[in-house]
Amino acid sequence: MINKRLEFTYHYTLTPEWQQQIVENLGATLIDNKLLIIPEEIASGGSVFLEVLPGLSVHLLDMTFHVPVAITRAAKDHNYYMIYYDIGDEITTHILGDTVHQAGYHSKLGMGFMDSSVTGVIIPPVNERSYSLRLLVDKNYYKLLAATNRTAELSDLLFDESKNTLFFYSHIDSRSKVLLNKLKEDHHFSSSSFELKLKHIALYLLNYIVDRTADFEPIINKLSQQDIDNILKTSKYLLDNLLTEFPGIPVMADIAGMSGTKYKTLFKKILKDSPSNFFSNEKLLLAQKLLQSGDFNHINDIAYELGYNNPGYFSRMYKKMFGFSPVDVLIKSIY
Repeated sequence: MINKRLEFTYHYTLTPEWQQQIVENLGATLIDNKLLIIPEEIASGGSVFLEVLPGLSVHLLDMTFHVPVAITRAAKDHNYYMIYYDIGDEITTHILGDTVHQAGYHSKLGMGFMDSSVTGVIIPPVNERSYSLRLLVDKNYYKLLAATNRTAELSDLLFDESKNTLFFYSHIDSRSKVLLNKLKEDHHFSSSSFELKLKHIALYLLNYIVDRTADFEPIINKLSQQDIDNILKTSKYLLDNLLTEFPGIPVMADIAGMSGTKYKTLFKKILKDSPSNFFSNEKLLLAQKLLQSGDFNHINDIAYELGYNNPGYFSRMYKKMFGFSPVDVLIKSIY
């Protein structure tokens, strides 16, 4: 029986050999250079790694850990971007630098796009299903795909690592969420059609992210690890304080330890929205959960719970975002 937290470090490669690190560190079994099975005393379930095509690989993890684990992804190979999606049953803690970020069932943001030069740590929940998918995309291949939606000059700027860092956190878009949820519900590692299905979904997810990022406002800025840590620290602060009013740019910039102008620029680069819009949208997404929770009988109660002084304003903002009134989705308390 293992009581203390297991800690180990690995680094990805676009080819299967990285899995040997898990075999050596945890005593895992590797089958056909694709399927990893962790010893049952550590976790049940497994993970699958496939090379989809040259320049694109996918890693699907579906495990229930039975002991505390901290897994560090080292920044050793710098030739790929990692796009991850987390739809686990409970919260998985991600640590980038000194900043804690969360993804999973009860958390706010479940998708990230990052350069392989950024180190990360994940701490999966114990005795809850962890389910995540990672796309590893060769940088030159991704640049080639993204160039179809940008001018050559802008594309060169975006992918010039001396001037710009590609990195952001976001919600999982609806199209990707449908694919991932279906895979989570239906898949069986041993199925004869599973590999084909996983490769098919990986290609769709890559296509969706290329389309999605084409709509982002290009912000050319070279990010340091400290910049990333400080911006994510403030996004966590906002997510932890959705029941209050927006604290204001001066307060948030002070938490980040940077000027207001720099803070607004870097926040929008990493979170793809202004700090105030991000806060407002997350507050309304929380409202959606509260409306369907069955804990409230009146719209006004939810508005006040969320820190709105004017319930009418809350209703207008909700309808503007979702297209229907909050009263249309309110599930009243049975008590």
